[in-house]
Amino acid sequence: PNADLLAALTLPRQCPPPSSSSRKMGINFRDGEYVRRVKFGKRTIKAGEAAAVWDSQGRHRQVIGPMVVHLWFSTIRFLDRHAATPTQYLSVLHRSGKRETIRGPAVLYENPVLHQKIEVKETIQLTAPTEALVVYTEVSVGMPVESSATFDATPVEAKVGLGAEEKQEEAEAAEGYNPTHEKSVSRRIIRGPAVFVPKVGEWTHEFVWSGNQAPSRGAIVPGALRFNVLETNTQTWSTDAKMRTSDNIPFTVQLTFTYKLESVEHMLASSTDPVAEWCSGLEADMCVLGDHVTSATVLAKGLNAVMSTLDSFPRLCARMESNGFSLEGVILRRVLASEALERRFKEAAAEETDGARRLAIAETNLKAERIAALSKAEKEAREAEAQEKREARAAEAKETRLRLEMERAESRRQKEHEMEANQLVHELEIKRQKDEAEAASANAHIEQQVRYLKELKALDVDLTSFLMKGGSGDRVSSPRELTKLVPQTFTFSLADTPGSCGAATTPVAVGRR
Repeated sequence: PNADLLAALTLPRQCPPPSSSSRKMGINFRDGEYVRRVKFGKRTIKAGEAAAVWDSQGRHRQVIGPMVVHLWFSTIRFLDRHAATPTQYLSVLHRSGKRETIRGPAVLYENPVLHQKIEVKETIQLTAPTEALVVYTEVSVGMPVESSATFDATPVEAKVGLGAEEKQEEAEAAEGYNPTHEKSVSRRIIRGPAVFVPKVGEWTHEFVWSGNQAPSRGAIVPGALRFNVLETNTQTWSTDAKMRTSDNIPFTVQLTFTYKLESVEHMLASSTDPVAEWCSGLEADMCVLGDHVTSATVLAKGLNAVMSTLDSFPRLCARMESNGFSLEGVILRRVLASEALERRFKEAAAEETDGARRLAIAETNLKAERIAALSKAEKEAREAEAQEKREARAAEAKETRLRLEMERAESRRQKEHEMEANQLVHELEIKRQKDEAEAASANAHIEQQVRYLKELKALDVDLTSFLMKGGSGDRVSSPRELTKLVPQTFTFSLADTPGSCGAATTPVAVGRR
């Protein structure tokens, strides 16, 4: 059409002047910035390049290299090259308003006559069975309707300037698609693992949910989360919830909930922003919890026992179930105290410190008393032990003394016994000696008498008369008497006569009558 031709002819005038590096063909690939008006000449289009050429009549043709093009009062513009890898696709917006999708690997040159915009996009890859993608498809279901929009019904084979590949791709895209019919939209859910490339008349559902946004991280911002792929496995949701105790002390708790998407269809049918509904249910639960909690309880015991159970969040559980989710667990990460709670905490800390100090003093005093009592008990025990030892030593000494006394008494008794025995033995010995002396004296006297008699006998003394005169055999009393008895003269000593002891020896001559 003339409008397209005029736009194509006026577009080069809006381009910047060619750079010095693009004036020569060289080895660099030229793109849409290269535009020339050639009166007479030629251009070499290398392999990997393409160009759009307009002659003096405004007719357009597309040339794909390698090729040499001879120009006569013509305008040439090299085309931008768009390439898609196997994980990408080309999204083509035609000047007719039709949109086309070409899956990679593919290459397409952006021709300003045919294309309004070409983009290289990444395919949506679902790598796990827990990932899901919601896809809408536009389907023709009714009779043609009147429309003011212009639809290019020209057959693909009749379009000028398209190569064989472009004609085939455009024919496939146009197959089964008629923009003049009424449309109906169907929805399907694709689960992984899969790779999704949208076709003509298809688009994915973009979820716009409320969520945390940096730098606050805890505050919920509407529309902060935008995504296409749903995660149906177990996930976490971290948020900051405000709470006010029954004694009107505000503070904030940081919670982390564990949840799981049970039904995608239920979620799509029930809500467009489930996180916002969760927040309202959480706020209601926090209001109810605050009525049963005091600041003293928060400071003394904390909130782990209250906030770590799902029974404390019945309204949040109900909201999640109504949206197709299930709440599996909750974790209290932190308590952010307000100024009032900080002041109450400082007062409680001061009281606790004072109480701890008093308790420490009391414990110190009690410990000192215990030590004193223990020392006293130990001292008394030591004194009692010393007393027992002294008494034991005294008893032992007394016993020793008694034993010694008994030993000494026994020794004295034994000595006395020995002395008595010795004395008796001595007396017996004396008596024996005396008896022996007396016996010896008697024997000696007898022997003397016998010897005396023998001597008398030897002197021829008449022993019979002598003995009869003596009666009992006593000796003669004097020498005179003796001379009477002796018949002859003889000499004897008077010392041998009885009764002459100690007398001087006087020889006596005795003669017989």
